[in-house]
Amino acid sequence: MRIYLLNLRKIKRNCFLGAFFILTAVLFMIMLQQNTTPTDAEAKPHAIYKVQTDKPVVALTFDISWGTKVPGPVMDILKEKNVKSTFFLSGPWVEKYPEFPKRLTAEGHEIASHGNEHVNYSERSKEWVKNDIMTAHNVIQEVTGVSPKLIRTPNGDWNEMVLQTAEELGYKVIQWSDDSLDWKKERSVDQIINRVLEKAHPGAIILMHASDTCDRTPAALPAVIDGLRKKGYRLVTVSELLNYGPGVID
Repeated sequence: MRIYLLNLRKIKRNCFLGAFFILTAVLFMIMLQQNTTPTDAEAKPHAIYKVQTDKPVVALTFDISWGTKVPGPVMDILKEKNVKSTFFLSGPWVEKYPEFPKRLTAEGHEIASHGNEHVNYSERSKEWVKNDIMTAHNVIQEVTGVSPKLIRTPNGDWNEMVLQTAEELGYKVIQWSDDSLDWKKERSVDQIINRVLEKAHPGAIILMHASDTCDRTPAALPAVIDGLRKKGYRLVTVSELLNYGPGVID
């Protein structure tokens, strides 16, 4: 009887130890999977449309792809108003009119890329997109001495391949949450001003243009700046804005 009880205890102990080791192994595998399997947010690059913050800060941004009549007046106004903005510049424009990007750099504005050819990246191959981004990158760097880290893709067009390619090249893709619509010919100066001010919010990235096709931008810009400040907003560059909180994706 005594031997039977001893064997029974041994069997129970072995079963307990076996169950303990199995449970430990299962828990270890679960923890390992959680630590090694990235979430969708971690695995996929994203375009940033605004910044999540309660602080009254916004980024005023300008795209430039062509022309010489509008960029100068825009820079004059920003200098007069003591505003630093982020400029997304096309490679061919930088190469053709180097005096403007050099002035932007000298006056403390943030230099970013708008690609080289103004076409939809999502319709091209990965290799083509990579070449276009780097062509603009090299031109901008040569003219301004700045190695841009932000890009606004031409026409704001992108897909997952474009985002992945930009990330591989060290770029963040920047979109906007407040479109001035200054690129629409039928928009009046007052309509441009009112739209920006109505859509303004903490962490907003505001889209404007300084190409010659947007010839009402200089007339609207002073009131845009004054109106934003009257609402209590501080105007910063995109990189500065990103320090206030996480970028909000589409």
